[in-house]
Amino acid sequence: MPSAASDLAVRRGLLHRGESVIIMVTSLLFTFAALTWGYRAKLACGGAPFDQFGRSARFPVGDPNAVIPCYSDLMFLWVGRDIDNHVFPYIHGGITEQGHLFGGVVEYPVLSGLLMWLGAIGQHTDLGFFMQTSLILTPFALVITILLAWMSRWWVLLWAATPALVLYAFHNWELPVVFTSVAAIAVMAWGASASRKTGQRRMSLRTSSIIASVLLAIGFSLKIYPGMFVLPLALYVLTHGELGRSAARRAYDWVGAAWVVVAAVVTTLVAQVPFMIAGYDGWKAALDFQGKRKADIDTNTFWYWGLRPLLNGNIDLYNSIVGVASTLLIILAVVAATYLAWRQYTIDGVFPWIGASFALLAGFMLFHKVHSPQYTLWVLPFFVLLRVPWPAIAVYLVTDVTLDLSIFRMFGYLATNRPTPWYIDAGVQLGVWCHAILLAYFLVTAARMQVREPLASFMRTALPPRPPLTRLADADSAAAWHWLGTPVLTRAGVTLRPLTVTDAPALAAIGGAEPELGRYVPAVPTDTEAALEWIRAAHDDRRRLPFAVIDDATGDLIGTTSYYDVDEPNLAVTIGYTYYASRVHGTVVNPAAKLMLLDYAFTQAGAVRVVWHTHEDNAHSRAAVTKLGATFEGLLRKHRRFGDGWRTTAQFSMTVDDWTQARADLVDRVDQLVAPA
Repeated sequence: MPSAASDLAVRRGLLHRGESVIIMVTSLLFTFAALTWGYRAKLACGGAPFDQFGRSARFPVGDPNAVIPCYSDLMFLWVGRDIDNHVFPYIHGGITEQGHLFGGVVEYPVLSGLLMWLGAIGQHTDLGFFMQTSLILTPFALVITILLAWMSRWWVLLWAATPALVLYAFHNWELPVVFTSVAAIAVMAWGASASRKTGQRRMSLRTSSIIASVLLAIGFSLKIYPGMFVLPLALYVLTHGELGRSAARRAYDWVGAAWVVVAAVVTTLVAQVPFMIAGYDGWKAALDFQGKRKADIDTNTFWYWGLRPLLNGNIDLYNSIVGVASTLLIILAVVAATYLAWRQYTIDGVFPWIGASFALLAGFMLFHKVHSPQYTLWVLPFFVLLRVPWPAIAVYLVTDVTLDLSIFRMFGYLATNRPTPWYIDAGVQLGVWCHAILLAYFLVTAARMQVREPLASFMRTALPPRPPLTRLADADSAAAWHWLGTPVLTRAGVTLRPLTVTDAPALAAIGGAEPELGRYVPAVPTDTEAALEWIRAAHDDRRRLPFAVIDDATGDLIGTTSYYDVDEPNLAVTIGYTYYASRVHGTVVNPAAKLMLLDYAFTQAGAVRVVWHTHEDNAHSRAAVTKLGATFEGLLRKHRRFGDGWRTTAQFSMTVDDWTQARADLVDRVDQLVAPA
């Protein structure tokens, strides 16, 4: 027959799995709702009539009164890159001297171009292209949610239930690249997590890091930025991951770090070389486009809103400065982020590769010539997985909404040659500058940010703490009432019922009238305020079940007693915190109360052991407990804090095996005390 402890373990396991299911289902429902909302908002851009290129007449303004601007790059890029002509990307194209792409070339790395081509298959309008591409992107969002839920529990809602997913899920091709970054972290976490069978890592550090590096290289061929994360990942492997300094003293793992880099390089070549061979000019045109791209009004950067006004309209000088400074500052940001992460390694003994990756991303986003609002999807997983301060997250997300609602409305005004209202300009600048300040903050501080649970425990091959709801359920499972309930017991004109705060005045009256009670019972309350605190403390102790002792004849409270140190796994309970008004001493009250408590514990609750603790010098109490049939087990020195010092406790116990005879004797005593004189 299973033990109570094993039963409790099973219940806790079921609770834990139940909460995991709740988290997963809830986050997926939020994700689905966000995707549906975002899809419908962007869908408003398209629709009949269409021109000869399949362009919707409503694009790019849509409904100017809509809460969310309709603009989407998924529709915009339908025309002008030969996507509408179903030309396979890069192979036949190039770039003009004016910087215009043609022949199927798009400005993104090759795998994004391939996704765009797939989204256009069989479609003949920008609306059809949008709808089919949205269908391709949706699974990436759902898988990201699943992975983040596994690694962060309820923190996944920062991804699934914030506006960014609504605004940007179907704005551009960000979801696949975000997936590669999140999946790389998840692979590292799963590889380091403890096996249920052995308690050891599921994969070696080298193996998991090589797989993660492959994923990051795939991300590099989608949108560049995940490729930067290979550097901190390699340094993490070089320094032996979570083993830290203890392993590093022997030697750095140069071989493991080299494998990480080689895996990324080989994967990148596998993705890029076929396009380079089949159409080098088209492949190179995408790189040339980024090199020639200007930091204009649609790039949302501090370069445009900060540097450009300082140069008094000298556009050539502005473009020259940005072209050089942007590249140099990104390089400096990489150096600074790596240095700060290494310095943190010298303090903690573990290289913070996830925090360092966030710092590198922040530096790239800050200094790059382009800062599109949808890049918020890039940083959201780091908000989920790292302990980023709440104010920074809140300000970033709020100003992101402001930027999105402003800049894409601005595009509508520019497309129709209408003057832009001042509040649109103000919203754009607020978003741009707040993001710039926060990205600089992340660049400097990300390496010090701790990883959230349970990801932190997974990475250490440790058992993660239970999730919040399960911890609450665990606390309830360990609470006295969970096993014993809250019974009302009556016998021989005495009732035991749960003690409540309304009993405070009566409880204080007993202590106030009889101060000698405090000699052996600690902290007996002598006024109502103290009695309230005493009752609150009794209820706050989850292993205690306090009772009021009531005289049935008068309805008066005549004392109190408790079950405490309740130990359900071992089916043991202690009786104590007992005192009565002096007028009932020597009457049936105490024997009747003990009979009810013992009978309920052994007969109803199934206890196998009941314990009493009395003051070493309390001869009266020791004699009374002995008379119940309890066995003296010894003295517990300095067992309880008592007043300003410590008391030695005399411990007595009774087992279920003793109870049959002890009960018969106690019933006889109670019957004799209530019999008519």
